[in-house]
Amino acid sequence: MVDTHVLKVDWFEYQNKLKEIRLEVFVQEQEVPLEEEIDGFDEGSTHFIALNEFGQHVGCARLLPTGQIGRMAVLKELRGTGVGAQLLSGAVSEAQSQGFDKVFLHAQLYAEGFYRKAGFISLGDRFMDAGIEHTTMEMMLPFTFESASEPLPAPVTKAAGGFVEVESAPHTFDEQGEALSGLATCVSEARRRISIMSPYLDHDYFADEALVQSISELARSAPKAEIRVLIMSSKFIVMRGHPLVELARRLDEKISIQVLNEKISKQTSSFVCVDQNTYWLLPDYDVPTGVYDLGNPVMNTRLQETFQTAWNKSRVDPELRQLSI
Repeated sequence: MVDTHVLKVDWFEYQNKLKEIRLEVFVQEQEVPLEEEIDGFDEGSTHFIALNEFGQHVGCARLLPTGQIGRMAVLKELRGTGVGAQLLSGAVSEAQSQGFDKVFLHAQLYAEGFYRKAGFISLGDRFMDAGIEHTTMEMMLPFTFESASEPLPAPVTKAAGGFVEVESAPHTFDEQGEALSGLATCVSEARRRISIMSPYLDHDYFADEALVQSISELARSAPKAEIRVLIMSSKFIVMRGHPLVELARRLDEKISIQVLNEKISKQTSSFVCVDQNTYWLLPDYDVPTGVYDLGNPVMNTRLQETFQTAWNKSRVDPELRQLSI
């Protein structure tokens, strides 16, 4: 397989190459009218181009100031090789670094499954654009850190010839009971690693008796178990006490809790990553509306990268270690 790299490029410098790809894919192949393809939004957008090891430009995408990802195009002979996934991942990572709390796109219906595997959720509405049926999809992004200016690496999950096929579907929820049920389902899938990010380690979820018991069983039964918990404030937890913190004191070789000194806002997420494929996400940490998926390695990897970036900036809080058991 030929190696391909995605670059963020300036429109004025690369517009001829970008137009060449888009004209071939959209205008010539899909018969989109030229006046609809060149829509006047390019100058204010962030652009990406895929370049293979032979110096050939084989795909492109753009990110609008509204958070919309569009003009995703890969030359016909390169489809199914992971180029589209790299372009999409690069655009999402750039949106996160720019501070967006979500991104959205208008997907042609045949590509809906591709975007779903990347973590996008269909909003259900369908419409015609340039004579092609589309659906609107969006992805809520995990929080970013004010002190982290570098974009996250673009994770790509591949098999021979392209994306790994994963039999999975995202599950959405919009009330606390469903959120807790989804969280319990995800944690029950754990075989080795759990990463938890929750600003206040919300008692409604993470103090649940059955959930704490599942984590305890994993820590005690799996020789190489690793449970890491990242919070953004220990004051309330210290005052009230927390069963997961008490468990961490008893099993400190398997369970670690650290504090990240960052500003908490409405764009701060709460999320859990389990092993390599499973995640649970509250885009707004104190609103019980979110999504979980038991088989999405792409979104899992993105959240793991976010977690690791935060973990590297966190610290051990002595007050947590002093809680009474």
